[in-house]
Amino acid sequence: MPHLMYVMCDNGSMSLTEYSPSSQDLSMTSQPVEPLVMSWLASFSSPKTRQAYGYDLRRFSEWLDHHKAGGLLNASRAHLDLFARHLEEAGYSPNTRARWLSSLSSFYAYSCSARVLNDNPVSHVRRPKLPNYSPRLGLNLDTAPRVIEAAGRLSSDHRALVALCLLTGLRVSEALSVEAADIREEAGHRVLSVTSKGGRTDLVALSPAALRLLAEVLAERPTGPLLGAMDRFRAFRLVKQLGKEAGLGQALTPHDLRHGAATCALEAGEPLHRVQQLLRHASPLTTQRYDHSRDRLDSSAAYGLGRAVGGQL
Repeated sequence: MPHLMYVMCDNGSMSLTEYSPSSQDLSMTSQPVEPLVMSWLASFSSPKTRQAYGYDLRRFSEWLDHHKAGGLLNASRAHLDLFARHLEEAGYSPNTRARWLSSLSSFYAYSCSARVLNDNPVSHVRRPKLPNYSPRLGLNLDTAPRVIEAAGRLSSDHRALVALCLLTGLRVSEALSVEAADIREEAGHRVLSVTSKGGRTDLVALSPAALRLLAEVLAERPTGPLLGAMDRFRAFRLVKQLGKEAGLGQALTPHDLRHGAATCALEAGEPLHRVQQLLRHASPLTTQRYDHSRDRLDSSAAYGLGRAVGGQL
């Protein structure tokens, strides 16, 4: 008799379907997949989280298969240590490696809670040490206006990305999901309704500057996504063009725009807790990483040391 289980489609949405208990397919399509994996993914409310975690688990499963190390439920700490070294040697950043191990740990913790496994093989795997500041300096009050001016010379889509990511602090995935209907009046303010990480809905204030940059695209697309059918890859290309047009001398990414929202607000004197609210960070420690990035060079002790000791040079 067929069983019912969750399956995940390409956009991260979940649905119930019939499956054969012998199915072990781990592909992230709308085909049935291993029930434990899909039950774990179904425990997350955000489709983007399900997509990201599902991708991480699928890649680890492929790595196990390539090395003939058995299935996911046969993986030991030794396998996880070797996989962590594989990610390091492949050149993945510490942040990416830490996120990957976090995804796998979540799956194995779920397996333990479901009484499928007794121990989480990721529990004692050493995680990459992450800096307490963002490794990129981001935009500041000198360079951000150049990006805005460059957007004025390019397309309405360039201007909309700047309005949403730099002036409003949205993640690129959030910006791509914004529709005209998400903008409304609230207590005398023009606000944007945003679905944040974890599926939480937040209201973000739209400044007059952001609204001016959005005016053209709102007129062009009064219904549906403001950025049309743009995907993440096109957004990256457009932002890269912005960096070149602005003459920044380095590649610009969508996250640099969001990062710039934090660094510019802090440089303009906005309190840390307000910047945290703007970026919708769950913890102020995350926001402080941008603050440390802003200060760590300007206030470096090396300058004071040079003045005190090397003044005669």
